[in-house]
Formats: sequence, structure tokens, C-alpha cells
Amino acid sequence: MKTTSGPTVDVLIGSPRDSFWEAVKVILKGYYPYQLKHFHTIDEILESSEPNFSPILALIDGQDGTAQTNEWVQSTKMNYPDCHIIVLHASAGSLNFDVVKKNGADEVMHINFDREFISDMVLQLAPIEMEGDNIPITALMPVDLRDMEAEMNINFDVYVHLPVNHRSILLRKTGDCVDERHLDKFKTLKQQMYIKKTQMNAFFEYARTVMSFRNIQLPVSMTEKFHRSKRAIYEIMAQFLNGAGTDYQEGKLIFDKCKNIVADFELTKDLSPQEIFDEIFRFTGNTRSLYHDCICLSAYGAYFAQLLGWNHEKRESAAMAGLLHNIGLAQLPASVGDKNPKNYTNEELSEYILYPDRSVIMVKGKKVPLTPEISDAIGQHRENGDGSGFPKKLTAEDISDMGKLMGLAYRFHEMTALQDSQQAMTATQAISTLREAALNGNGELDLVLTTQVFKKWKT
Repeated sequence: MKTTSGPTVDVLIGSPRDSFWEAVKVILKGYYPYQLKHFHTIDEILESSEPNFSPILALIDGQDGTAQTNEWVQSTKMNYPDCHIIVLHASAGSLNFDVVKKNGADEVMHINFDREFISDMVLQLAPIEMEGDNIPITALMPVDLRDMEAEMNINFDVYVHLPVNHRSILLRKTGDCVDERHLDKFKTLKQQMYIKKTQMNAFFEYARTVMSFRNIQLPVSMTEKFHRSKRAIYEIMAQFLNGAGTDYQEGKLIFDKCKNIVADFELTKDLSPQEIFDEIFRFTGNTRSLYHDCICLSAYGAYFAQLLGWNHEKRESAAMAGLLHNIGLAQLPASVGDKNPKNYTNEELSEYILYPDRSVIMVKGKKVPLTPEISDAIGQHRENGDGSGFPKKLTAEDISDMGKLMGLAYRFHEMTALQDSQQAMTATQAISTLREAALNGNGELDLVLTTQVFKKWKT
């Protein structure tokens, strides 16, 4: 799709709620070429005849259910037939994605759970170019440094993001080269290089050239592989969030898709402790998001299981639990937005602590054939051995081995991922800290399991 030219791009926001309008402004903060216009009623859209307003994208509130959302979508298409439409919904109203798309919506997305993909879809349907040092991080995507080749001309811009200053600095322009010195520095400092999401395909083309140059038989870059898997998880989650009915065949299909993601990442492959450490290291140090949490918890669960000597089946169960552990967060009220749980109201917090159980219920509700082991791991990954966890305040004797493993993986992920502009621990610092906490006898983590992982880590 051709990138939109010109200084501004009109975007229609359709919702009776001021809260929806405010949420969209937060999501698109910094996307300065977009000119947002709020329509409070369907009649406003039908009666609008402003000659200078020609939206190429509409974000429609889908929180009032299928029938009302269809009216918004159909009315928008009636007055602006060339306008692309994204429907943003929350858990309050059941929404049949299939019906809404049939009536003209390009995409249906959860306003909170799918937040990191909303910018992807917006830029895909209404591409814009942004320049300078104030490009929002949501308009950029990190690249795997293994896909970069020193002294090879790049066909994309390279950025470094400064989270404390909320700035994105242009490091290299299209046509330049990234030298070995820069690559070594980024690897040493555990920094990430970013590209514009609008230049994603250009980067994939470059990376395939790099892979071919290195005589790699299947020239699919790590960045492209990671992006594809994240997209696959997004599509799986959409099936859980879709209000349309599900049969056992579809549930089995979802289960198989999850297994394919685990296989694509080779999470159950036999590796030496050093190889496992190297793989774990590649997942650490990234900015937290709901979908990134799914991938990381899946990886850490599988790799820790292997360090414990568990068989392939149990490793796969841990990986599957990681992929599906947090879908219950989709049932949080729309008011949580992208707030850190530390800043939730008491009401929001009371809903938050239910998410592990809700994850299990939602997955089973879609007829996904979970084993009891996977169900336990999902439901117990936030429990602590001393009874201080949630949702059921279980103590050590009532938490399964798989639940204890996923609890360790979750704590490890919290420590090694970037969040709220805080510096993440290295993988070794995190596992050492967790072991010390277990040895000190606070009872939250399982001492034997944590110590066994630590010992293999040091091998």
C-alpha cells in the first residue's frame, strides 16, 4: 500500500463515550500527521458534509455489542465508502467479529489486550511517514541484531530509543551502513535497534539478503520469525475474544496452532545448559507487552523445564501454558488502559487478581483440549508458596510442580524485561536473586526447584 503523502491525514473516531476518545488519543499520541475528529452519534456521521474532512481511517467503538457496532460501521461506510475501519472493543459487550467484518470492518481488536497491534494495523491501513527524534515507540519495532550485517547498505532507517527521555534517535538513514563498532556496542550494552513499522517489509527484504549472503538455506530472519509468531498469537487470541460460537473442531485447531508456535521457536529442542542460557538471553531485555509476555513465558517455561530434566511432553506443556497464561486479562474493565497494575483502583485490582482463573475458563470455553497439567500451570502461575499469591492464595503443598515452574518463569520475566523505563536485570542477576530469595526462606518460590535451575545455570 502506498504511503499517504501530505501534511495531515483525517481519522474518524466514532463513539458516544468521551473515555473512548481519550483512549484513542493516548494510543495515537505522537502520530502527528493524523487529524482526529470525534463523532458522538451515528447521526453525526450520516449528516456530516464537511468538504475538508475526508477520512481514510475510522476507529469505531465496539463496546455496545454487535447490533449497535454494525450501525456505526455501516453508517461510516455509507458516508465515507473509501474509509478503512477498525473496531475497538472491550469485554463488557459480546461482539461477533464475523458479523461486524461482514458489514464492512477491516479489523476487530481489543482496545486493551491488542493495544500493541493497534498501531500496526493503523499504520497498515493508513500509512504515514514521521521524521525526527519524537517518533513514538509504538511506531517502531525492534530488530534482532543477528539479522544485521556490518558494512552492508541498509534500505531502512535505524533508530535507538531512549526510554527515560521518551525519544527515538535516528542512528542511520536509508542508504547508509551500520558498522561493526555500532553492532558490538549494542550487543555489549544489551541495547536494541529499531526500525519504522512502515519499513518492516524493506527490512525483511534486507534480512533475507543477509541470510542468503551467509549461505543459510531457509533465509527467514529472526526478526521476521518473531514477528510472524507474534502475529500468529494475535490471531489465536482473536478467536478467544470473538463472541461467535465455537465447536470442538475449532478448539482443536486453536490447540494445534499453539503447538505450531512452540515448534517454530524450537522450544522443546534438546540443548546443552550453555545453549539454553544463550536462548534465554535472546528473549530478555525487551519492553513488556501482553503478547511479548506470552512468548517469553512460553520460552522460559520450556527452557527451565529442560534444565530440570523434564521430558519433551512436559516441556511442551510448560510452553503451551506460557502462551495462554494471560488471556483472562482481556476481561479487565476498559478503564485500565495500559496502566501498570500498581496504579489500579481497588475495583480494578479486585478484577485483576481473577485473571489466571479467567484465562483457564476462557480457553476451555473455546473448547480447547487442555490437559489438567496445562490448566493447573495457567491457573497457578501467580500463586506463591507462602499463600500470598492469587487468585486462590494457595500454599506450596497445593501448587502443582508445573504451577511452581511457571511461577518461577513469571518472576524471572518480570525481572528481565523492560517496564516503566526501568533498567532490566540480566538473566544471571535475575536467577541469582530468585535463588537467594528462596534460600532466605520467604516461602514464595519453591526452594528445590529454584535451586535446581540455578545449579544447571552455573554448569
